Amino acid sequence: MSSRPPEAEDHVHVRGTMVSTFPSHPSTLSVRCVRDWGMPSKTGIVTVDNTILHITYDRANTDLIRVWARKPERPKVTERYGQEESICTLS
Repeated sequence: MSSRPPEAEDHVHVRGTMVSTFPSHPSTLSVRCVRDWGMPSKTGIVTVDNTILHITYDRANTDLIRVWARKPERPKVTERYGQEESICTLS
């Protein structure tokens, strides 16, 4: 019997590899995937094929990584470039 919630079964395809979209249950993949995707930033984030990947290295086995993915938020249809609200203003 599985203890994972239904959301944990959602996956996305990233260059032929299925990656979990649930942060609590990341996919365990070979570290060789990083060669294809590129090195992550200091925070462990890399963007591949319009998908944001969160990567952590496995401490017990250096040949494995844990990865979960999310799609970037799409801009609203009504907004156009330069029309969004800004926190900073110039006077």
